Amino acid sequence: MSLIRAHSPSAAPSVDAMSEDAPSPVRQMRLVVAVDDFDQAVGFYRDVGGMTEQAAFNGEGDARVAILLAGEATLEISNRAQVSLIDRVETDGGVSDPLRVAFEVDDADAMTRRLEQGGAAVEASPRETPWRSLNSRLRAPDGLQLTLFQELETLEERRRREGFENGAVDEVLGRERELQTPEARRDPGRVRDMLSADFVEIGASGRRWGRDEILELLASQADGVDPIDVEDLQGRMIAPGLVLAEWISTRGARRARRTSLWRREDGAWRLLHHQGTPLPAADAGADVGTRD
Repeated sequence: MSLIRAHSPSAAPSVDAMSEDAPSPVRQMRLVVAVDDFDQAVGFYRDVGGMTEQAAFNGEGDARVAILLAGEATLEISNRAQVSLIDRVETDGGVSDPLRVAFEVDDADAMTRRLEQGGAAVEASPRETPWRSLNSRLRAPDGLQLTLFQELETLEERRRREGFENGAVDEVLGRERELQTPEARRDPGRVRDMLSADFVEIGASGRRWGRDEILELLASQADGVDPIDVEDLQGRMIAPGLVLAEWISTRGARRARRTSLWRREDGAWRLLHHQGTPLPAADAGADVGTRD
């Protein structure tokens, strides 16, 4: 059984993080642990934990080092409030060290028992967290504080949970872009599903539109309007369950700067508020509602 599988035990990356598709200037993260009993530490992580030894070197003055493969590496940065939250969830009054190493495993119960038998002290037995992982906390023989965590949901399932930002912005931007397509605009059921029941738009003229009015408007325009080009589409999570999207629309000779507020409702993202402001050089034209 291998000790480590992957990434963070407590939170997904921020929406401001580098895109998954963009190359990172960092090629590897290596955690360097200084120990007094080298053989004991190597035996614990390699032989008990199941990590593969990539390389080992001896140097002058009895210097020894072993490099163990530990799966995927991530750096989790938490503020004090987050650390306190994790301590309350993961332990019975325990306190995190400034540096705590977390390993994702397939079976947190079994690995906790295995590491305990291998010399680790259990500080907190496995327990399920609100974000659906099974976490335990141990003290390794070398003194390093460890967390073991087993994910109980897939990444896609976790992304739909409140407070997990990873993927939420991309999902919202995809829905925002879809809402501008002729295919979506010709499908009242699809548009209705994407708009919140209390959806409101403030049109360029200042007119206020509700969901039913917008659906009627889009139905009347479905076969006779210019296509909408979406430019500079970007978004950010402004609060748990709320994503703000901003973009520039071009339809014929008219251009507008647009903002959309999306809210997570029953596991789905729906548009709550939209506003379009004509750009100075554009002809404002008639007020035609949500996609004018």
